[in-house]
Amino acid sequence: MRNNKSEAANGSAAAAAMTESGAIDQVRELLFGATKRTTEARLDEIDRQIALLRDDLNARFASLEAMLGQQGRDTDTKHNQSIDNIGQAIADLGATIRAMGAGGKAR
Repeated sequence: MRNNKSEAANGSAAAAAMTESGAIDQVRELLFGATKRTTEARLDEIDRQIALLRDDLNARFASLEAMLGQQGRDTDTKHNQSIDNIGQAIADLGATIRAMGAGGKAR
């Protein structure tokens, strides 16, 4: 019988604690619920803006990398063309000098 009384007391104490906890949660919700929801909405919006900025920056970096890669390829092409032009000019100069030398021997 004594166990039943202590169990009943423990059960009613637990129920009272649950009721108090529920009441405290209700008071907390009444006092701070709107502020909490507003703050959470603002944080969600900030997270969304951060994600949009991150996506935008990633797209811009990818575009920049593509442009730099193209500039590098264009520079290499122009460099190789310049080397070819210099080589051709040297060959033409050599041919002109040979022609001049051959013309001088013929005299």
